[in-house]
Amino acid sequence: MGKGRPQSSFPALGIPAERDLSFPRKKPRSLAVSLAYRSVRLARRLVGERAVLRFLLDAAWLAWRLAYESCYQAIGEEFPNQTYGTSREFLQRWVPRGGSVLDVGCGAGRLCELVAPYAGRVVGIDYDENRIRQARSVTRAGNIEFRVGNVTKGLADEQFDVALLVGVLEHIDDADALLSSIRGLAGTLVVEVPDFESDPLNLVRRDYGCRWYSDGDHVREYTPALLRQQLERNGWSIRELERRGGMLTAVAVGGAAGPGRS
Repeated sequence: MGKGRPQSSFPALGIPAERDLSFPRKKPRSLAVSLAYRSVRLARRLVGERAVLRFLLDAAWLAWRLAYESCYQAIGEEFPNQTYGTSREFLQRWVPRGGSVLDVGCGAGRLCELVAPYAGRVVGIDYDENRIRQARSVTRAGNIEFRVGNVTKGLADEQFDVALLVGVLEHIDDADALLSSIRGLAGTLVVEVPDFESDPLNLVRRDYGCRWYSDGDHVREYTPALLRQQLERNGWSIRELERRGGMLTAVAVGGAAGPGRS
């Protein structure tokens, strides 16, 4: 499985020990850092604290975006596989062995590949024909089927043990309609959305009118309370919720299909 996908040298990430997070009190001197601090102090005197803060907030946001995208380019799919909440280990806990999985908005099939070794049947659906074509070109797992389409149409007669809604809900204008429609397809839902509170600067960015979204195509980002509200009002009950990698990952139950039914 996974032949044809670029391999990464990204090291396996374990839980860091105390020694991994410790360092000397005295740090090496940096000319660049020293100049940056001097420049900020001078700018505060010239243009004021508020203008400097807005500039720094925007600069930090842009630097984060560029660094994030560079990680994906340099490391590949192992970057989200090892740092996001919906990891191999997380999926293994919630996808029954031999069960059926629906990956909504599957893109190039990253998550389909993660669950294929222990799921019995995996269906990935996405409206983007190019992404589905890419997914079909690289997968070698015989139990994955990729479809072009909309999950709210054409799947009414099918049921799955688990539906994946990872990196999707934040792009959808009518999140309630999507969450409601998936209830008729699966008994368990794994949903992952960006965590607004993962960066404390976002609260200041919002109040200062700076950019704070983590992707230009997002229509919303989430707090735990907001995610819980959306799920519960559409008939889903959260069983697990965790924060990891700047993401909120939740497992919810309440759909029509129960474990073992497909």
